[in-house]
Amino acid sequence: MDAVTVGHASIDRVKIAGREKLQAGGAAVYSALAAKTFCRCGIVTRVGSDYPQEFLRELEKWGVDTRGIKRVSGRSTRFEIEYNSNGQAHYTGYHPGAGRSLKKEDIPPRYLTAKAYHIAPMSPRKQRSFVEYLREHTYGIISLNTHVSYFKNHRREVRELIGEVDIFTINDHEAMRLTLSQSLEHAISVLKKHEHRIIVVTLGMYGSIVLEDGEVSFSPSVVQSRVVDLTGCGDAFAGAFLASYLKTEDAVRAANIANSIAAINASDWSFRAISGLKFRSIEAFP
Repeated sequence: MDAVTVGHASIDRVKIAGREKLQAGGAAVYSALAAKTFCRCGIVTRVGSDYPQEFLRELEKWGVDTRGIKRVSGRSTRFEIEYNSNGQAHYTGYHPGAGRSLKKEDIPPRYLTAKAYHIAPMSPRKQRSFVEYLREHTYGIISLNTHVSYFKNHRREVRELIGEVDIFTINDHEAMRLTLSQSLEHAISVLKKHEHRIIVVTLGMYGSIVLEDGEVSFSPSVVQSRVVDLTGCGDAFAGAFLASYLKTEDAVRAANIANSIAAINASDWSFRAISGLKFRSIEAFP
């Protein structure tokens, strides 16, 4: 594998503008499907006995290596997500399942030669265990993102992780909450002083901001005229950024590409819009 994503695979019930759909979800799934656009990618996760076989077949069909998916007894992780008219997600239901028991030992030995790893949102303590394990057993680049729900009780632990990884991705709302800022400008100034290698702050439809060794760059997004489903766009950005950075070693260029992949992901339900995307090289990406 060139890249490996680690985290939840879930069964999602998504409601947008009165339309509702049951679909495959989970941060590790979206980031893997975005990463495979540019490189060979595997996924490490746990699913329950109720996880549809068709979801696994879809991942295999679109080129994601699934040998790191472990089926266990019990139920899969499930999310119920409703979007308002502004495109903001409200998690109306969360039912932790098999993904909650994910362990670092679940990473197949064959994946330990990968060049890069993305750790999707989980408890900071669990994320740290994966970071430490990967630092000890691999030479790969490590990317990580988090979720605002962890900030109330684990703010310090999340901020400590920023300096422990090579790429830390967070959205604008989370950046302000994590730094206790009233404005994005102040949040960026706080993050800029934080020990880091690369921090990427995503701005939704506006693009992203890249902080690299204290330098700040803005990467505008591609205008997406048809927005259908915003589920997983941040995770798709993280996977595409990691794969692009792996190929280019240029954070701003990687952000430009990841902005485009995230925008494409929003143009259809679930990951349908990015599932068939595959480019032989970064140069082939339009």
